[in-house]
Amino acid sequence: MLLFMTPTSPYARKCRMFAALKRLDLPCVDEPASVPSSRLPQLNPLAKVPTLLRDDGSAIFDSRVIVQLLDLLAPSGPELLPRDPLRRIDVLRWEALFDGVCDALVLAVMEKRRAPDKQDESWLLRQMTKVEAGLQAGELALMSRSGPLERLGPHGTPSLSERTWLVGATMTLADVALVAAMGYVRLRAPEVLAGRFWALHCVEARLLVLPAIAATAPPQ
Repeated sequence: MLLFMTPTSPYARKCRMFAALKRLDLPCVDEPASVPSSRLPQLNPLAKVPTLLRDDGSAIFDSRVIVQLLDLLAPSGPELLPRDPLRRIDVLRWEALFDGVCDALVLAVMEKRRAPDKQDESWLLRQMTKVEAGLQAGELALMSRSGPLERLGPHGTPSLSERTWLVGATMTLADVALVAAMGYVRLRAPEVLAGRFWALHCVEARLLVLPAIAATAPPQ
């Protein structure tokens, strides 16, 4: 298998983190569709990353489908996609929300790249409102799952219990999608995170101590 990706894509990063946590060897190639020699348009009619090229020559996209395939292929690793149907739906709901945060921010970034006199401020505001609303939903969910004595860490800084995850008592794809979204927001709109969303930061920090996860962080 070969994953076509770019280092700044939060969707590709989600797939890379998922594969690393499931102990899957997933070779990656940095190949944006904008490169004239890119193979993406032939593999994926949408010419987008991530796209997964399988050993039989077929291509799988988008990121939500890719992680489903990786989960089926993984011989070991944590249960990032629960087998219980209702818990699985809950995890996929959070994945959709954090992917949506990234979707809205991508649109805002594209709008900001237009000439200043062509930019639609109301459009930008709508997209950034979605970004903040999505992050706030995750923040409130984590705070509601953390016991009251677990909200104060060393030196008086807020902290979550090691048991606090978005769904259930263990890490899932929901938390991986959270980390991908946080990294992308920090890359494109760091002011959104300044002094806010400490619960999201706690989950992100917990995963970033893993070398395989830290290695996927987008370049700043």
